[in-house]
Amino acid sequence: MFVPERNLKDLVVSYLRVQERSISSLTKQLRQDGYSFHRLFVTGYLKALADVGMLREKDIPPAKVYTTSAHREPNLYELVGSRCREAVKDEADQVRLAVGVLQKLFRRPIFLREIRECGFSAAVDVPQAPREEREEARRGLVKLGLQLPTNEPAYGVPDRRSEVRDDILYDLIIQRFGMGGMVLETKQTKLTER
Repeated sequence: MFVPERNLKDLVVSYLRVQERSISSLTKQLRQDGYSFHRLFVTGYLKALADVGMLREKDIPPAKVYTTSAHREPNLYELVGSRCREAVKDEADQVRLAVGVLQKLFRRPIFLREIRECGFSAAVDVPQAPREEREEARRGLVKLGLQLPTNEPAYGVPDRRSEVRDDILYDLIIQRFGMGGMVLETKQTKLTER
């Protein structure tokens, strides 16, 4: 049976990183490891992962064979990490900026795991969030099915106006939705009569 702590997508991708597989081969592997899914469910799931670009699908008659895709879209955390590295040089400042961007976006303290997903492995030189705020955020994420240890640190920066942070958020949204053409780059100024 399916174990909720283990993400099915990550499990399938880990199998396919090792070796490309047909639908029946993957279904058998899942069954051997204790995940009993019907073959039609696995077929639909693999097709969906191929549609979003996580997997590549090859026709080798009479079967379809799946493998991991070399190209995949970066997730939000990876994009934030990349933009923060472009914006400032010092890694401690990059981490602080990433916490600020994510905190502004999610309106909660940011956990160490999220900082690591942004691609930062250095020590975190950001104030820790108060225990009550951390616990409230952790409970909210656990309700969504994300398992977080009770002792995982969470961080927060004072909510001050930050043009760099706001530019990163703005760029991420414009880029994600392909709305660059809608942005007015310059504003015409007019001389006023006196």
